[in-house]
Amino acid sequence: MRRKAIGAVAAVALLAAAFSGLGALSRNVAMDAVSRASTWNEHQGEVAWLTDGLVPPVAGAAPFVWSSKGMLAFEWDKVLALTQVRLCVGEADSDFEIRTYVGGRLTDDGATRDPVGERTATVLDQSAAANAWIVFDLPAGTLADNLELKTVGRAELYELEIIAQVEDTAVESQSWARVKANARAVDR
Repeated sequence: MRRKAIGAVAAVALLAAAFSGLGALSRNVAMDAVSRASTWNEHQGEVAWLTDGLVPPVAGAAPFVWSSKGMLAFEWDKVLALTQVRLCVGEADSDFEIRTYVGGRLTDDGATRDPVGERTATVLDQSAAANAWIVFDLPAGTLADNLELKTVGRAELYELEIIAQVEDTAVESQSWARVKANARAVDR
């Protein structure tokens, strides 16, 4: 009985890792970032809603809406290796662009960067996707301590995830064979 329980737990953990596409050594840093919307263009909603974990069809999922276009800035306290940005959009008539930087800062109006900093990646999405997750795969080795999301048209945004590689983990990686062997040892 105990063997079945261990096997079930291991299977659930493997399936979760496989379906998340992240593996054990990455995490979403968007919740830890200081985030803000540029003030030049009108918007509705709170930037904090983009990291609340609520996406349709979940009750209470509220969109951050750009009426025409705009930029969102996300900043954190140290340079991280980023792998991916994921954006959950509702109704959208927009292209999107992710720009990553080391150093620098987007001004509050979103018109300039002061100081500029070093741009480390630019990824454009012109899929015209609506009511979907848009995935921006960043080039290997992308380093950043801040990121901009640019929209060039009207868009409802529900969630933004910034996926960073994590170097340290308390979880020791093990092969599936080793997990099964440990389960057999417990049964004996």
